[in-house]
Order: sequence, then C-alpha cells, then structure tokens
Amino acid sequence: MKGNILRFPFYYGWAIVLISALAVFFSGPGQTYSNSIFIDEYIQHFGWSRSEVSGIYSAATLCAGILMMFVGRFVDKLGQRKMMVVVGLVLGAACFFNSFAVNIWMVAAGFFLIRLFGQGSMTLLPNTLVPQWFIKKRGRAMSFMAVGSFASAALFPVLNAWMIEKWNWQFTWQVWGFLLVFFFVPLAFFCVRNQPEDIGLL
Repeated sequence: MKGNILRFPFYYGWAIVLISALAVFFSGPGQTYSNSIFIDEYIQHFGWSRSEVSGIYSAATLCAGILMMFVGRFVDKLGQRKMMVVVGLVLGAACFFNSFAVNIWMVAAGFFLIRLFGQGSMTLLPNTLVPQWFIKKRGRAMSFMAVGSFASAALFPVLNAWMIEKWNWQFTWQVWGFLLVFFFVPLAFFCVRNQPEDIGLL
C-alpha cells in the first residue's frame, strides 16, 4: 500500500480532501435540511402532531450534542481512519433502523443515532483529518472540503423528496444506508490515512 500511494503523481493529501468532502456530504442523513423532508411523512404515516415530532427531534439533538465529547475522545484515541469506518457503519445502520420505525420511540432512537453519528461525528472527523495533511495550504484544503457540505445541503432535500414521491420514506432511508455501508465505508477503510507519516511522507 505504501508503494502504491507514493507512486501517485500528486500529493496524497488532496485525495484525503476528496474523501473528507464525501464524508461531509454523507453527514446528510443526520442534518436538519435532510430530516425536515421526512417530518410530514411521519405525521401522515403515524398520525402524530408536528409538535410531537419536533419535540423528539429537539430532544434527540440535545442528547447527541452532549455525547459528542465522548466521540472526540475516541477520535484522539483511535484515529480518524478507524473512527470514519465505525461512524460510517453505525450511521448506515441507523438509516436502515429508521426505515423500520413503527412507533415514536423507534423514531426518537433513530433521530438520536443520525444526529450523533451524522450531523455530529461525520462532520467532526473530516475537520480533524484534513488539517493533519496540510500546513501552508490548509485554508485552501478546508475550503475544498467544504464543497461537500454545500453539495449535501443542495442535493439531500431534492433527492429525498424525489425518492419519497417515487417510492416511500422507508426506501429512501435504505438507499442512504446502502450507500454509506457499501460505498463510503470501504472507501474510508482502504484510502484514508491519518497523517502523511503513515505512508512514509513528512
């Protein structure tokens, strides 16, 4: 692996930037701009009030925010590569879990998981990974990574609305779970390195 990476005709940190941008993009299932598309579906499907759904969403967000300090400790201990794989797997599993929600408690648990591992963890990891690969061009690298955030905010609401209309909200959650587990996680496992020294660079 070391030799293969070193033969690339560009600095490997830019590949890290691309993967980090994808990580920020795939934080989408946990972001409010994505979840807001599901609110009306939950209200219609389960017969709940908007205040009930909004209340459990706010409570789940608060609980997830409190636990983010523990995620940060694991990042420091295990490194971004391992954590990106773990977070990607759990977030994918959370998407599948949401597709099978049948009561308000399952929806609350699903909101908590996607907020903790999507909106929280999947944005924290790229923001701690990219700075380890750049010094002089750190600002430029971070700005390129931020494109993933803008793309996520632009595309997730549109894609969610389209898939829900064409199929249903359960299938929509499963699509994101499938992409996370079978596309993003293998990419993170095989391509992410925590720092240049891991591949023999200084």
